[in-house]
Amino acid sequence: MDFKEKMNYQKEKLEKDYFSLYPGRKDALNRLYTLMRKHHSNRSDALKTRDQSGSDWLNAPNTIGVMLYVDLFSSNLNKLKSHSDYFKELGVTLIHLMPILKPRSGENDGGYAVQDYRSIDTRIGTMEDFMALVKHYHNNGIRICIDYVVNHTANDHEWATKALSGEEKYQNYYYMFDSDAIPRQFEATLLEVFPKVAPGNFTYLEELEKWVMTTFYPFQWDLNFRNPEVFYEMVDNLLYLTDIGVDMIRLDAIPYIWKTIGTDCRNLPEVHVLLSLFRKIIEICAPSTTLLGEAIVEPDAIVKYFGAEERLECHSLYNASYMVEIWNSIATRDSRHIAWMKDYEIPFGSVWINYARCHDDIGWGLDAERLKRMGFDPNAHKSFLIDFYLGSLEDSFSTGELYEFNPMTMDARNSGTLASLAGLEKAIKFSDDYLLELALKRIRLINALFLLRKGIPMIYSGDEIGQLNNTSYLEDGYKKNDSRWLHRVEFDWEKIGETQPSESVHLQVLKSMKQLIDTRRNYSGDAFIANETVLMQSNTHLLVIHQISEKNESILLIFNFSEDRQWLYSNELKRYGVGGVWKEIIQGKIIDLDKKRIVLGPYEFFVMKI
Repeated sequence: MDFKEKMNYQKEKLEKDYFSLYPGRKDALNRLYTLMRKHHSNRSDALKTRDQSGSDWLNAPNTIGVMLYVDLFSSNLNKLKSHSDYFKELGVTLIHLMPILKPRSGENDGGYAVQDYRSIDTRIGTMEDFMALVKHYHNNGIRICIDYVVNHTANDHEWATKALSGEEKYQNYYYMFDSDAIPRQFEATLLEVFPKVAPGNFTYLEELEKWVMTTFYPFQWDLNFRNPEVFYEMVDNLLYLTDIGVDMIRLDAIPYIWKTIGTDCRNLPEVHVLLSLFRKIIEICAPSTTLLGEAIVEPDAIVKYFGAEERLECHSLYNASYMVEIWNSIATRDSRHIAWMKDYEIPFGSVWINYARCHDDIGWGLDAERLKRMGFDPNAHKSFLIDFYLGSLEDSFSTGELYEFNPMTMDARNSGTLASLAGLEKAIKFSDDYLLELALKRIRLINALFLLRKGIPMIYSGDEIGQLNNTSYLEDGYKKNDSRWLHRVEFDWEKIGETQPSESVHLQVLKSMKQLIDTRRNYSGDAFIANETVLMQSNTHLLVIHQISEKNESILLIFNFSEDRQWLYSNELKRYGVGGVWKEIIQGKIIDLDKKRIVLGPYEFFVMKI
């Protein structure tokens, strides 16, 4: 369909959603239509050609992502261009560049306090540099994802500056009040995002004698999406990003973008309407661009941000719950934490982003009822995980730090790189070959758990070479109170340089990662995984997953979460109709599931096809 046909197809639904938020504002809607036509006409022929395939690329088996900070990976955008061969050799086809839009100077929440949506952080380059990078990577078969912060702007954004100068129009772009009466009504039901470092949800502006809503930090002012002008401006910025070739746009902090007194201002119904409008507008104006939602909330709330077939929202979402249960299963050696996870139906074409680590901490959002069914005390178990990944327990292999520790509740989250949390740092520290062997196997298992599952695997840059924690952030005044910088590590090119022995631990990790990516790209051919089912086993150290490709091919994944040998009993698989002779495609060995039992070595896993 061309632009006009797509507009006509979506128009009725678009107007229904729009008027539910902004009743009677036909004037504002007509301005929005004019804006959409303008952006579509500005879209290059090359991007319109990409649009013809829409968002099909999301479910392609060769879609492998990596997330990175430009300055930590390659200093700047121009140098990042020179590393395209590295990504091609690794097998990466999607790069998520962590916040690159121009942030406020000084403290800026790791780049999430944006001063200008149409400029690049001057530390890494210019918008012209970024546009050249996008074109270069497109020519090399690699797509680009960037962050778009929709909940708030920096307090020195142009709109905030005009609000501070007294312009009422721009004061209405934010939740700004003359007294603390309304803020106190809000605070009665609001939670705190950062109770330790940024308590409360409002900041008093002495120069205006007004209060402004600041859900995250005092320098991040919450946008007022009740104002249709704010929606218009944010759509304008969104489409600007699509017009310069961005393939995936990560919408930051989406649960917070609508506020209502008497609620916790999270996951409100109007948020879903806003996202459905963003989705419709994208599908009309830039259908090859996709929306990635960042919603780190409970699983039942996360899945709702996909929307439904009749009203779609985000194309993709972070599978944060799966990430948590990977680490839970690794610590307990108990696969039930993953096997018993709820299986959610999601709209066709939508996809989870699977990962083991990211720029953020690990927050232990555990399913209390599921833990009780497994025989765990939820509070005690959460405390165990916090201490285990801190490394304070005697039998822990982890080296990490706490994030947002609350001495009143004893609650905390955990920071650290994948390799350090998985035992590599401790093994190297104590020069222990046995611990090193187990750590490398554990890292390989963790990588397999997110690379081989249905969805888009997303690697956190540095994890592919097993980089360790970096405590130098403690020497930086802006970073020292935020332990997440422990795993925001500068990429160490020397670790994979020619000066390294061929069997260095970092090269071993990289070699293993490449092998897993090759396996992911090849084991289902050009078919995506259409269905995935957990086959429950009596041996709780083992996780067995049966995948069916769109071409109806069977794939069997078997993971051992223990550092000891474990046995899989074939009679339990036969209950699911699974048996016969299979080939393990990484090692190449033949496995006969008609035998009584199959042995898996420490942290071993099989990828099998019949």
